[in-house]
Amino acid sequence: MPPQQSRDTGLPHEGLVLGYSALLALSAGFVNAVALLILAVPVGNLTGISTQLGMNTANPWLYEGHVLGAIFLGFLTGATIAGAILAPTDGLAGPRHAAVLFLEAGLLVLAAAGVEETVVRAQINALGIEQTAVQALFAAAALGLQNGMTSSFRGMAIRTTHFTGTVTDLGLILGRSRLHGIKNWKTAILATTLVLFVGGGVAGIVFGARLGGYALLIPAATCATVGTANLLQGAGRSGDAPVPQDAEPVQV
Repeated sequence: MPPQQSRDTGLPHEGLVLGYSALLALSAGFVNAVALLILAVPVGNLTGISTQLGMNTANPWLYEGHVLGAIFLGFLTGATIAGAILAPTDGLAGPRHAAVLFLEAGLLVLAAAGVEETVVRAQINALGIEQTAVQALFAAAALGLQNGMTSSFRGMAIRTTHFTGTVTDLGLILGRSRLHGIKNWKTAILATTLVLFVGGGVAGIVFGARLGGYALLIPAATCATVGTANLLQGAGRSGDAPVPQDAEPVQV
């Protein structure tokens, strides 16, 4: 039986996509806020990090280049791992997506443990590695995994860790609406992920100020919960529900 078709785009499971992207955007906003509060650097937006790396090349005393490099490497590594895990499937959910989410949860736990007085932090100190760089590496790799997963949805690449493109797309939809109308599901995904990312930032500051690095256990639990839901959904069918090959490409 073919996947359920969307009324205006032919894309399946609009509710699944919206719920997926909204929850993960909330989680990413939370992680980024905690990173800014504790590490003083964002870990989900490589545009600013890339600019700072360039500036640091010209003036090595301007930023901590090794921390910026760790964020860049971590995000890239996370996205690469997500791509390798999800390469065999075109589905929106399933056991492979669960594996990515469980791995993300594990990295966030390591980031939390690396910030606080734990065995993980003691091991980092014993190795003589810069603590901030390792903590940022773990958090950035977690968000790289997440963004790699949502970006791999065939026909509907969704960004959940940074929103320059999202705001651009919202502006284009508004600008074109008089002639082309507004596709409600696209607008809903764009607006919802943006609003919840901001909401995640608010929650991240509140809980980060109270819990410190342990606040990262909250998005870790969120990822683990979504991963479990993926496993349960995948257990009810023989394979991942594919996205139609003729689905309209969307960059969100």
